[in-house]
Amino acid sequence: MNFTQLRFVTATAKLESFTKAANFCYVTQPTLSNGIAKLEDELGDKLFERTTRTVHLTQFGKSLLPTMQAILNLEKSLLLEAKEHTDPQMQVFKIGISPLLNTKFIALLTNSYKELNTGLEILLIEDNLKSLDSKLNSGELDIIFVPVINKKSIKTSLALYEEELFFIENDPHEKSSIQIKDIRDRTFVMVPDSCGLSDITRSLISTSRSDVKEYEGKALSYQVLADWASNGLGSAILPKSKILPHIAKQQLCASSKPVTILFQAVWLPQNNKTLKNMLTHFEKNLDTINQGIA
Repeated sequence: MNFTQLRFVTATAKLESFTKAANFCYVTQPTLSNGIAKLEDELGDKLFERTTRTVHLTQFGKSLLPTMQAILNLEKSLLLEAKEHTDPQMQVFKIGISPLLNTKFIALLTNSYKELNTGLEILLIEDNLKSLDSKLNSGELDIIFVPVINKKSIKTSLALYEEELFFIENDPHEKSSIQIKDIRDRTFVMVPDSCGLSDITRSLISTSRSDVKEYEGKALSYQVLADWASNGLGSAILPKSKILPHIAKQQLCASSKPVTILFQAVWLPQNNKTLKNMLTHFEKNLDTINQGIA
């Protein structure tokens, strides 16, 4: 097993095509396919379901993908920290992110700042909410991007974007939207509480004054959560960006208005010039970035 094989898997999972993944990784398709096949042999099961037209992760692959992504993030972190020590001109800015965030939004926002600042590397570190908060307070992270779980005001914060929430279940449906009040009796499949999605789901359902019924098992990823819901283990609520195109979904509404989840940047009060410059850039460009992910 090596980092290259893990990159092959994550690229293929994202692009759902061996050809596109090979181009993305700058290798030939046989090289990529052979690398994945060797990793599958080592792990003991298939990571992808292959047909003549499509490539999709198997349940086995879905369960391992988050760990593979975490390993690649650690590799990048190690390389950047080493470069920061060996190159005095290099500055590494560490941003902690919740896995709930829209990947496209993060890329557009951070890349737009990097393009204007040579000699700056931005390191994205994905983690659970409790760990992100702890690392921010200890100085391991410069800023964090997280969902708003409660309405408590935080002085050093900046609203980033809102994303619409969607409802997934097994039963076929004709309507494109559904009201929160109409799903209060469903049994919900959940991910672990660490990312905030389960708390948000419970909060939304409890507005209908009903206890939330939860499936006993926990999904390891958002893809698994959506797959479980679409196959009848329960219902699920997810941001639009975390639902694959082939999964049937309904827009979640309250009083005919779309229900959204708000994401914000949070930082500690400090005299950090790089942070101040970055926040100024974010505020000036958020509208443009949000138009790019709409």
